[in-house]
Amino acid sequence: MFTRFYTHFCLVLTLLVWAGCQRNPAGQAGESRQPNPSGKVFQISGTITRPDDGCTQAVVVLCDGISGEPLCRQTLQPFTTMMQTTNSERALEWVLAGPDATGRFQFTNLPAGHYIVVAQAWNAPAAVTNFFFQNGKVLGDTVHLLGRAEVVVPSPEATAVALKTPGNRTLRFDQQFPNDGGFLMLSTQPQRGDAILCWYGWGTNFIRHIVGFNGMPGGRTVVHGLPAGNLYASIFANDDAPGFGSVRIRPDEAEPVKMPIVAGWSDGYKIPPPDLVWLVDLLETNKFSKPALWGFVTNLVPDIQQNHPRIFKDNNTWEIMQVLQPHWEKEITLPNGQKTRVMDFLTALGYARLSDKSQN
Repeated sequence: MFTRFYTHFCLVLTLLVWAGCQRNPAGQAGESRQPNPSGKVFQISGTITRPDDGCTQAVVVLCDGISGEPLCRQTLQPFTTMMQTTNSERALEWVLAGPDATGRFQFTNLPAGHYIVVAQAWNAPAAVTNFFFQNGKVLGDTVHLLGRAEVVVPSPEATAVALKTPGNRTLRFDQQFPNDGGFLMLSTQPQRGDAILCWYGWGTNFIRHIVGFNGMPGGRTVVHGLPAGNLYASIFANDDAPGFGSVRIRPDEAEPVKMPIVAGWSDGYKIPPPDLVWLVDLLETNKFSKPALWGFVTNLVPDIQQNHPRIFKDNNTWEIMQVLQPHWEKEITLPNGQKTRVMDFLTALGYARLSDKSQN
């Protein structure tokens, strides 16, 4: 069920959580391999305000303005773009800057474009030289958000970025994991789909509006400086069979927050959304042949067999998800005449397979 791409992704996230990202001490972006015909380079500089709650070790992350993903130092490409072209830990070396004693930070050698900067601080015992870990241990279970800004380069604003803590809200997360393998992401915009869709369920809107993240020692994290209003959290739970969780957090949410983790574990969450129970039940009966059930894919992507010859033979759900991403909102007709969206079909299929009843 898990393809090479899925295994690669989980391996990279595992490395991300367990090995961290090497900090670039000078805050340099390194050699850019993005299109830059003019050869001109620019900079982003600004300030953060350090909190007074003990979270003194700050880092500013440079992200792609379109996808919202952290940029890799060597190529200045978004993380997942780099990840799909190399098994090297270079994909984990993000463009980071450590603010100086006055709170000033700087990124240099940048081609013109749109960027996002995200800053946060930990209660780590020493200066952060590795994004999630310090001396082999998770940085800390307490994080203070220091701000996020979208920056156009070049512009006058690009050299006067003043990051401010988004708000004064605090949330405590307690998943009670038996290890430090949880990775928490917090955004002001909702995920695209259900947690059963793994990383595909996050979506660009969620990623672009991330305000903070943390490795979770023992599944626990306290986050200070959150904005008011609804927040959206996702967790990747590292394991041989990884789990994913996504939840909306309302302003009056009870604490600690503990979200269900969709996974094949004995205690993993396996209950589908109420509005898709009918479709999960239908898929679990195995009434339809694979060619009949998956016929809509060929209709949506006529050249799929030519470009992905083994996609159905290998039962490659995750590759199908990737191919169908541009069509997720489209309506399809099932062999029995009932209609559903592509995304709802894939969500229901995920839960049906999680029950081990579906052979589709």
